[in-house]
Amino acid sequence: MTITVAAVVGLIVGLTVGAIVAGVALTERRSRHWVVCIRLPKELHRRLREEATVAGWSLKAEIISRLQASFQQPNGDQVVDAPRL
Repeated sequence: MTITVAAVVGLIVGLTVGAIVAGVALTERRSRHWVVCIRLPKELHRRLREEATVAGWSLKAEIISRLQASFQQPNGDQVVDAPRL
């Protein structure tokens, strides 16, 4: 198997451009979002997915919407104690 000079040059250029783009992305303002992985009971996941489908949005949007709503009271945005499981 032989590798042509064009293939090697293309690889080097691709890696260089990728590194420059990655460097620019790191210097830009960081996202204010967090990635959280959780384990859900099967039935809870099914119910959330079903409600998201009915609402016409993603499971992630359903979960975020419900979490945000849990922090709201009729008199404004105040933290509400969540029920303990």
